[in-house]
Amino acid sequence: MKAASRDRRRDEILDLAVEVLAERGYRDASMLEIAKRAAASKETLYAWFGDKQGLFEAVIQRNAETVQGVLQGQLESDAPPEEALPEFGRALLALLLGDSAVAINRAAIAEVRAEPRLAETLARAGRDATLPAFLRYLERQQEHGLLALDAGPEEAAEVYLGLLLGDRQVRRLLGRIPAPTKKEIDARAATATTYFLQLYGTSPGM
Repeated sequence: MKAASRDRRRDEILDLAVEVLAERGYRDASMLEIAKRAAASKETLYAWFGDKQGLFEAVIQRNAETVQGVLQGQLESDAPPEEALPEFGRALLALLLGDSAVAINRAAIAEVRAEPRLAETLARAGRDATLPAFLRYLERQQEHGLLALDAGPEEAAEVYLGLLLGDRQVRRLLGRIPAPTKKEIDARAATATTYFLQLYGTSPGM
């Protein structure tokens, strides 16, 4: 199978794995059911992912790469905060409040004692991989004179994430709110950026 075809096929399987996870929960999600829905052999799934944990770790990694791609394209560039922060915010909101992340987070929480590797992978591929790049970006913007981070980049990052997410992720995990629309994501990212720059921006218009 060619690399492009294999990647597409792999994404199809991961999408179906999330579907089964959302319906069944981690404990009752089986490799056999996922294989049947994907019209693939169970042997193929084991060859590609190792086991059920490996399969869902691949889902976690794919989700994390979505935000990391934005980091590489925006936060690791010299784009000013008013351009980079909304882009980053949109990607993060779409990821964390989307159906895939919600299903994975629920599974990681439910199985934190029985299957701690899920939570470990979620932390390693998510916040632990993303936050350092975000901090480096904020530090560079301070060096350029565009941000004033008197209390340090770590606190500023926490403030931005708080403005962006609020309690939305918790409410999504509890099933209290639906996945946000693109319009809602755009508006939330823009508002969080505006408030953040009012706190930390150095330009007169910020």
